[in-house]
Amino acid sequence: MPTAGDIVTTALFKSGIVATGQSVEGTVYQSALNDLADILAQWSEQRWLVWHLVTLSLTSTGANPYTVGPGGNFNLSARPAKIEAAYARQPNNLTGLPVDYPLEILPAREQYNRIAVKSLGAFPKYVFYEADYPLGSLYTYPVIPANIYQLFVSFKDVYPTAIAANTDLSAIPAIAYPAMKFVLAKWLRQAYGKGMKPDTELNNMARESLEIMRNAHAAIPELLMPTAIVRRSGLYNIFSDSFY
Repeated sequence: MPTAGDIVTTALFKSGIVATGQSVEGTVYQSALNDLADILAQWSEQRWLVWHLVTLSLTSTGANPYTVGPGGNFNLSARPAKIEAAYARQPNNLTGLPVDYPLEILPAREQYNRIAVKSLGAFPKYVFYEADYPLGSLYTYPVIPANIYQLFVSFKDVYPTAIAANTDLSAIPAIAYPAMKFVLAKWLRQAYGKGMKPDTELNNMARESLEIMRNAHAAIPELLMPTAIVRRSGLYNIFSDSFY
């Protein structure tokens, strides 16, 4: 499996910045490593380029909010920009079998602010994630009572962004390696003034490798319509004002 240094070296050659047998200056090499870290940081925020979701859980403590990120209540290697899904579980000591209830995600602070009594304690229905930095804040409404329920939250996995030449990339699916090389080569050409003479073949390979990743990693959930607009069984008869 390649290291970050392998990706960078290959990209420098593919971009035409470094010729075969030519040595690479330290500053050029480090700049390319930084560009690779930037690319991976951007990919980490795109659901269709991330290969899977990580679901973390905790037993409720009565806290509101819970912290998300390095060393937080939901301990992740990097603070996510948003959450993808969440559910609450009634443990088997209460119901015989664990029962999971999906939680609706409030996508904006403005919606959470409309809640009149934010400290109300009960089984939750909503979850709101504030992408604070360096730790995000996860709120539930109602607030989950301590030591009764479990909270499960799904986040996008992240690509490594602390990149050094010897950084092992074996934890990343191999399908991402061509995209790293060609996209980085495209970035490098732009940085060194070669963007004025586009390499059509290289640009096509970068685009194609990203499309292959999207097709492989895309996971589109089934559309759920709001309850208010879901049609009841049968068709509506405008003459009888009833469904049949």
